[in-house]
Amino acid sequence: MRGLLVLSAALIVGCADMKTLEELELAALESGDWSAVEQRERMIAEKRARQANSCPSGLIKVCSGGSLSQRCHCSSDDSVRDFLDGL
Repeated sequence: MRGLLVLSAALIVGCADMKTLEELELAALESGDWSAVEQRERMIAEKRARQANSCPSGLIKVCSGGSLSQRCHCSSDDSVRDFLDGL
């Protein structure tokens, strides 16, 4: 039951109305506070960097760590299968 409550809360927060970058910029022009714009631009840059680091054919991207300290590397299909077989 508690898991369902946590999942519901996560979905509600995840579906919250998110302003576009343009809306954030307009608000920053009015208020003079550009911190929200800078934060969104950092998030966009980080997402692009993660997507750009794809592995060549025959290799699999393997990541470990939390969302803020996530480390990824490319590993062969065979080594990933060997690791998973050992679990």
